[in-house]
Amino acid sequence: MEDLEKELGPLIENFQNLVKDARAKKLYSLREDEDFKKEFNQLSKDVIEPMMRKFESYLKSKDVNSSVNIQSQIVAGKNPSIEFSLHFKLTHESRYPNIKFSSSGKKISIQEERLMAKGEVRQDMMPEYYDNEQITEEFVKERLIRLIKSCFDKNWQSFYP
Repeated sequence: MEDLEKELGPLIENFQNLVKDARAKKLYSLREDEDFKKEFNQLSKDVIEPMMRKFESYLKSKDVNSSVNIQSQIVAGKNPSIEFSLHFKLTHESRYPNIKFSSSGKKISIQEERLMAKGEVRQDMMPEYYDNEQITEEFVKERLIRLIKSCFDKNWQSFYP
């Protein structure tokens, strides 16, 4: 038995230490992810949602329907997110122009679907990624204005000849 311990003991102990370290790193990573998701939810509540609600209210005063959809928990594998949608359709497509902020690792992902020239809604090719500090009220305001302009700043006579 002593000869087995001498030959295999250090190998097995090394392997067990590697497994233990890997579990500790994974646990640490999961905690970091949870912390970031909490930070994202707080940023959504303090900065993103109030600005979206302001635009929603303004658009309502102009008889334009919009909505803010909040997903604060991980649901079906999807990270927490907040989305602003314009209920503005010129075609029979099921999608609305929208912008979605979501937690993605240690960054915030922003994905837009904008109204294009022929009345179709298209998704930007790649999501954009930002640090928490970059998501300010002014930043959110600029992105919402850009989305809304993509709907209203068109040559509408081509739609209604």
